[in-house]
Amino acid sequence: MSEWTRRVRDVVRAIPPGRVASYGLVALVAGRPGAARAVGLAMSGCDDPAVPCHRVVHADGSLAATFRAQHARLRRERVAFVGRRVDIARHGWLPRLPQGARSSRTTRKDSAAA
Repeated sequence: MSEWTRRVRDVVRAIPPGRVASYGLVALVAGRPGAARAVGLAMSGCDDPAVPCHRVVHADGSLAATFRAQHARLRRERVAFVGRRVDIARHGWLPRLPQGARSSRTTRKDSAAA
């Protein structure tokens, strides 16, 4: 298992029951902002029952098309849905970000911080 996969799994283990995180947020917390697809790839091969992969969703709250049990597992954790999407406003996980972590999407290119 690569160091990246290990970090992703550690982040996903930190998501509490009843909460969800987007692939992009997991990438940010794991130290690679913008690597949402890499998180999806790391999660796709995960068969460790200690890693709650079902708590990782798309940024819009939609579920992974290939993960059939995801909806049922989230329902068991009392996660609410709006239509076919997770209610991110209600169930989104807000982790403490690592020192200096920032997403390229949250900083405008013309801002003083860029």
